[in-house]
Amino acid sequence: MDIIYPIYPLFHGPTMWEHLQKQCHLTNRAFFASIMAACALAAARARDGATGDSYSCSQTLENSSEIFFAAAQDAIWKDLSRAQGLGYMRACCLLALTSIQYGQIQSMHQYMGTYHSLSAMQHFHDESKWPTGISVVEREERRRLFWAMYSLDIYTSVVFDAVIKSQETHSNVRYPVAADDEELLADANSPTNEDHWLYGWNFVTDLYRILEHSAKRMRRNKQIRDDRISITRMLIADGIPEAQVMNNVLDLYYSLPGRFKDYSVPVTGDNTGHDFYGFQAANIQATLQLVRMTLFSTSYSHDVNQKCTVAEQMLSAFHSMAPHYLRAISTPLVYQLGGIGQILASVMEGSLCEESYQRVRGLLVSMADLLQGLESGLQRTAGASRDLRKQIDKIDQYMNTQREYYSAAAQPQYQSMLGSTDLSNGVVSLGQQQHHQPNISAMHDMNVQPPFEEFQLPHDLVNNEAWPWPFGLAHETQATVHLRIYFVQQLQRK
Repeated sequence: MDIIYPIYPLFHGPTMWEHLQKQCHLTNRAFFASIMAACALAAARARDGATGDSYSCSQTLENSSEIFFAAAQDAIWKDLSRAQGLGYMRACCLLALTSIQYGQIQSMHQYMGTYHSLSAMQHFHDESKWPTGISVVEREERRRLFWAMYSLDIYTSVVFDAVIKSQETHSNVRYPVAADDEELLADANSPTNEDHWLYGWNFVTDLYRILEHSAKRMRRNKQIRDDRISITRMLIADGIPEAQVMNNVLDLYYSLPGRFKDYSVPVTGDNTGHDFYGFQAANIQATLQLVRMTLFSTSYSHDVNQKCTVAEQMLSAFHSMAPHYLRAISTPLVYQLGGIGQILASVMEGSLCEESYQRVRGLLVSMADLLQGLESGLQRTAGASRDLRKQIDKIDQYMNTQREYYSAAAQPQYQSMLGSTDLSNGVVSLGQQQHHQPNISAMHDMNVQPPFEEFQLPHDLVNNEAWPWPFGLAHETQATVHLRIYFVQQLQRK
C-alpha cells in the first residue's frame, strides 16, 4: 500500500485488509488476481528503489515480482466472458503498470488491451450500467480504476505513440470522492474535500483530459494525406493557440491549494498522510510537464532557443522534486525523460552556433545528472547516464578538433585581410600599442566566415541511433516524431 497506493489508489484499504484476513484471496479468483498483480508491481518498484530506504529487498526475493506476475497472469481467465467483475480489470491495470516497470512495452499493450476488452464487455465507461446494488466502497474503487486506466491510456498514447482507446466525452463516470477510506464506510454521501490528497489525484486526471485533446490536436497537425479527405480539418478548428492553452492549464495549476504545489517537501515516512500530498504534488508536476511537451510538439515553428527553453523548464521542474518522489514515479518518468532527450537530439541535428551548442550540451548534461539519480535503483536504466555522458564526450571531442582546425586555418586569412583591407574600425588602443580586431563586416564582404558562426554536426554523431536512450528508446515518441519530420523537411529545403 505504501509503495503504489498514493499514485494508484485502486483498493479501499480497510476492505482489502479485511478480505485478506478472511483469506478471500483463496476462494475469490478475481480478488486473488488483483492482489497478486499488486504484489508484482510493489515488489518491482521496491526492487528498483522506489521506496528509498524504507524497505530493503532480500536477495532471496529478487525474482518475487515475476513470481507474483505469473500468478496473476494465470488467474485471469483466457475466456474473457468468464472474467466478470472489478477484480480482473484491476488486475489487468496493475499488470500493465508492472510491465512498464519491467520495460516490457509489448506486455503493457497486451494487458491494456485485455482491460479495454473487459471494460467494453461490461460497459465500464458508463456507471449507470454498473451492477445494481454494489456497495459504496466498490463504486469508489470502480471510479478510481476507471480514471486511473483512462490516464494510463492517454500516457501510453503520448509516450509510446499508441492509439487512444479512451475518450472523456464518452465517459459517464464520476470522479472518485476525495475522502478518507474510513469516511466512505461511515457516510455513503461523503462530500469532496479540496484539502484531501485525492483532490490532487483528481486534478492529475484533469491534466490527462487536457492531454487527450492536445494529443488529438498534435495528430491533426500531421502532414495531410493525399489518399483521403481531411475530415478533421473540415469540421474541427483549433482556435486557441498552444501557448494560450498552456497558460490556461497553468492558471488551473496555480489555483490549487498550496500543498499540491510543494513537490520538494521531504518524505516523513510517518504514514499519517503527509507524504501522500507530496506524491500528488510530484505527480501533478510530472504530468504538467508532459502536457507542456505535447502542446509544444503541436507546432513546427519553434526555433532552437524555444526548444531549449521548454526542455530547460521541464528538467528544472524534475531537478527540484524531492528524490523520493522521483523514485516513486519510477520508470514512467524515465520514458518521459527519453522524450525530452529526443527533443534535444533533434536540435543537435540542425544548424547550430557555439552559443546554441553550449546550451543544448548543458541541458543534456542536466538530463544525465537526473538519470544518474534515478538509475541507482532502476535496473532497466543501469548505465544510461554513463552512456549519455560518453556520447556528449564524443561530440565534445569532435568540437574541440574543429575549433583547433578553424583556429589554425583562420590565421592566414586574418593576416591577409589586415594587410589589404581598411580595418580602421577594428583598431583598439591599449596604452602605447594598437591591436587589430577582425572586422566582421569586411569578412562577410570577402566571403570569409568567422570560425564556428554556424555549423552542423556529423550525422553519425547525432542521429537517433547514436543516442543511448534508456530502455532502448531508439523508437520515437509521438511528440518527437513530429519534431523530426519538421527537421527533415527543413534540411531538405537547404
